[in-house]
Amino acid sequence: MSAIKEAVNAMREVLVLTDKVDRVGSLLSEISKELRDHDRRLVRLETLIEVSGMIQSKD
Repeated sequence: MSAIKEAVNAMREVLVLTDKVDRVGSLLSEISKELRDHDRRLVRLETLIEVSGMIQSKD
């Protein structure tokens, strides 16, 4: 019986770990999306700064 108990506990632990990995994967996907959004915004800001610098240097 002890071996069966250990096997059941090991399977339970595997299921818990699988759930945790799935949750971390979902969280990582969300963070990755936010990072891409921030990167796009930074590119837009950099472009605005460069364009305003060009306009000022022409004057």
